[in-house]
Amino acid sequence: MRLSKAIIVVDFAYKSPKRKGRGTGHKGLRSTLKYLQYRDNRTEHLAQMQNNERWRDLGLGTHYREIFENCNHLQSKHVLAWTWVVSPAPDLIALVPEKKRSQLVCDLTERVVEDYYTERGFDLPEYSYVLHDRLTTPKEDGEEPIQHLHTHVVLSGTVPSVAERLPVYNNKERGHDALFRQVASRHFAEMLDDNIGPEWRRKREEESEIAPNTNDLEAWFPR
Repeated sequence: MRLSKAIIVVDFAYKSPKRKGRGTGHKGLRSTLKYLQYRDNRTEHLAQMQNNERWRDLGLGTHYREIFENCNHLQSKHVLAWTWVVSPAPDLIALVPEKKRSQLVCDLTERVVEDYYTERGFDLPEYSYVLHDRLTTPKEDGEEPIQHLHTHVVLSGTVPSVAERLPVYNNKERGHDALFRQVASRHFAEMLDDNIGPEWRRKREEESEIAPNTNDLEAWFPR
């Protein structure tokens, strides 16, 4: 069965070591990391306590300051850090039992990172990620917002190798974004099959017949 409507949206961006305006360079990365640590959305702040560690540490750290320093140490010539979003479709996550949802999204994130770099022929980089739990943007048709679990992943600009660290670049013209989507969609589909069975595919097929293809992060939450 071919599903024309996206089941997951993934996105990659990067922070350059050079400052070229607001949100860029070292200052931009530090601000982004702090934002991700202390906010779930654009209006609610979490208490900025030293022991408030939300990050899942896979080599970069558990606090934005530590992650920033490690990114600085492991940067490449052009990439200070990679920043990803892994955002499964909220309506499909809603089919998963509530107590399993957060762990499923975290497990999915780690599988996507590992498989993407393996497909690219690289060793796994150091990375950390944070899980955000917010509501979808209200729609004009009056449909109620639903839970929107997603992760923000921060990865080093280089990866380890036998001789020396290697820079990693993601280029849409070379098909890296297509590979990213394929890896993410494959793993999410497998996890949905394991957790709720094939009924989600029938639901998606029906929706695909009446709704346009949506692969844009903006459709699920504005950045």
